[in-house]
Amino acid sequence: MEEPLKEYEEKKLNSFHIKTMLIAGAGQIVDGYDLTAAALVTTSLMAYFGSSLLTLSTYLFASIISGNIVGALIFGYLAKHGRKRFYGVDAALMTLGALLQAFVSSPSQLVFLRFLLGLGIGADYVLSPLVAAEYSNRKDRGKMLGISGGVMWNVGALISAVVTLTLGYFLPSDILWRAVLALGSVPAISVIIARRRYPETPHYLLFIKRDLKELGERYNVRTFLENVKRVSGISLSVLLLAALSWYLYDIGAYSGVFFGPSVIAQKLGINGVLFELIILAAFSVPWNFVSAMTNDRLGRRKLQAIGFVGMGLTTLLFAFLLGKVSAIVTLLVYGISSIFNSLGPGTIVGFWGVELFPAEIRGVTQGITVLGGRLGVLTTTFLFPILLADFGIFATMITLGVIAIGAAGVSMMLPEPARVSLSKIEVSGLSALREVKAQSEEATK
Repeated sequence: MEEPLKEYEEKKLNSFHIKTMLIAGAGQIVDGYDLTAAALVTTSLMAYFGSSLLTLSTYLFASIISGNIVGALIFGYLAKHGRKRFYGVDAALMTLGALLQAFVSSPSQLVFLRFLLGLGIGADYVLSPLVAAEYSNRKDRGKMLGISGGVMWNVGALISAVVTLTLGYFLPSDILWRAVLALGSVPAISVIIARRRYPETPHYLLFIKRDLKELGERYNVRTFLENVKRVSGISLSVLLLAALSWYLYDIGAYSGVFFGPSVIAQKLGINGVLFELIILAAFSVPWNFVSAMTNDRLGRRKLQAIGFVGMGLTTLLFAFLLGKVSAIVTLLVYGISSIFNSLGPGTIVGFWGVELFPAEIRGVTQGITVLGGRLGVLTTTFLFPILLADFGIFATMITLGVIAIGAAGVSMMLPEPARVSLSKIEVSGLSALREVKAQSEEATK
């Protein structure tokens, strides 16, 4: 039997799918909120701690990203002992880390809490897409992963811009950054109990726990253990390509997240918070949704490659236009780059680790791709301020544009998992993807 969970994976999209998608997405809201909020209150934090941009970047971002790496690797390994068991622990860590930021009095305290927050976010980067994929049906898996991932991340970022802009009218600078950072705990608190109440995923029950009784009771699925065979080995080259694509993406993407409001907006003569609000609301979030709704039909690989090429070309154009045309035109070009970002890798880059590998190691492979992305963020955290200081914004943008175009080539080397059932990949490995591709090409002749 090629698809032991076919009965489940062929179900139509229903309320259970939607609820699990939203609960998974709440963790990404926390990540988008916290990383963006830290960038939006950079000026207030620099004044409070008396730090330079480079030093403050280390406080805010290196600590949280280091936590991401540790959390992704630890919980990626632990996921083989149960998705449900740890799905709530990540939210508790995020809640604690975010909330206690309101009470810090020194940089060392802030570093510790950002690391703790990052630990929970790193765990969620593994667990949320993993369970979203394993709860989904075959035809809508890209929608569920896209909405619970890229869409929700940018919704969190958008919320942080609205909150910062609103509270900025009422709170003094030294209170504002505390309130903004601590409010990142609200979406995390809201899902701790909800996540603990959801059943274990059908893929875990069948392929790891091998509990046919609970599988039948929870999901009304009937199968036999003799139908469940193990795929032998995995493709390390595919795993490395997936991690590399995320690494290259985060180098460019987080340059804008970290320094767009404080550096690029200043060049354009626009308030940093307003800049971020415009980019997210007008360009990023709508196109995240477009990508989520179309990647099942158009394919992950194609959209990610198109997105990278668009990001690269518009970033190069942005470099040449900056300071030579009006702020509106420059902002529009930057916004178009954000559209390509959201259409492509900003929505899709986190899919590969969970879609291309079997259930038993799916947490580990997702953890490794997350590691690739987080290393990209650390590269940006330390390298971007140095490039800006030594070579200026023009050379920095040229570098980012070339990296994005190169990442498109990496994307086209990945196999296409759209509309292929996870249980088929489970028992047949990547040969299942090649088989579907061959059938598709034959049908179009």
